[in-house]
Amino acid sequence: MIRHLLAFVLLAASVHAATLWYLPRLAMNTAMSRLETVGATPNTIVHVPPTDETSRRVVRPSPDLLYSVCLLNLSDGPVQIRAADWGGYMSLSLFSGNTDNVAAVNETQTDGDIILSVSDGAGADIDLGSPRGIAIIRRLVTNGDALARADSIRRQDDSCEAMEPT
Repeated sequence: MIRHLLAFVLLAASVHAATLWYLPRLAMNTAMSRLETVGATPNTIVHVPPTDETSRRVVRPSPDLLYSVCLLNLSDGPVQIRAADWGGYMSLSLFSGNTDNVAAVNETQTDGDIILSVSDGAGADIDLGSPRGIAIIRRLVTNGDALARADSIRRQDDSCEAMEPT
C-alpha cells in the first residue's frame, strides 16, 4: 500500500514539474507563431497595426497602445534594440523563452531613445537567459495625431539588429 502511494506521489510530482516547465515554453512558442503571421522574423522590428476588436496578436492588447515587436534569436550573438523617443510614454519589455519578463524600461529611465543590448549570457546590457525571446515596444497613443506621430517615428527610427562582433 505505501509503495503504491509513494509511486502515485512521485508520478504526480513528476507530472506537475513537467507541466510547470512545459506550459510557459508552449505559451511563448504560440505567441511567436502568432507574431510570425504578421510578418515577424528573427531580429527584425515589426510594427504591428493599431489594435482593434479583432486583434489577438498579444494577450489582451490595449487599444490605446501602439505595438512594435521583435522576435529575438540570440544564437549568433547579442542583439541591440532601439525604441526611438517620440515625446510621449513608451516602454520596452523583454521576455525570455519561458515567458519571464526579464526587463522593462520606460522613457522616464532614459534621456531620449531606449537602447538595450540583449544576449543569452554575458556581453550585453541584459542577459535574456534563453536563446529566443520577444521584445515588445509600446507607445501610448490617445488620439489620431499622436498615433500618426508615433507611427512615423517608430517606422523610421526603431530597430532590432544583430550586433557586430567586437
